[in-house]
Amino acid sequence: MNRSFTITTENGLLTSLGTPCHVSHPFNPANGIPECERIEFNACWDTGATKSVITRRVVEALGLKPMKSIRGYLQGVDGGVEKSEAYVINLSLPSKITFHELIVISKSPGDVWWDVLIGMDIISAGKFSVKNVNSNTEWSFSVTPQKGSI
Repeated sequence: MNRSFTITTENGLLTSLGTPCHVSHPFNPANGIPECERIEFNACWDTGATKSVITRRVVEALGLKPMKSIRGYLQGVDGGVEKSEAYVINLSLPSKITFHELIVISKSPGDVWWDVLIGMDIISAGKFSVKNVNSNTEWSFSVTPQKGSI
């Protein structure tokens, strides 16, 4: 069964795409691991980001511990590279689209409105569309459940 959502504005074109999301410690019901508490955060969808990113606020709110085997590096648009910690989380999007055991990188982007940056690792797993409909933004995301997502 496909899962999808569509967001349409009523007050013109958007300058960024955002949704609520829920983040939890990693669990996979297929492996018999029980569901964990999920905390809601704001997510910004970014086709220019290769990987999904969480802020320190997410790390602290969930008490996440970095993966010992991976130290990530983020490359910015200016070409600079920044050392970062990697974490494993579950990420739930609107319409119960959930990615289990997702590896993300942490970043301290300063004062931003989002705490989760949805990158191409998530966006490319589904069908993503953005369009102008009568001078309003309409965008959607849909996935066909596969291994690692429901």
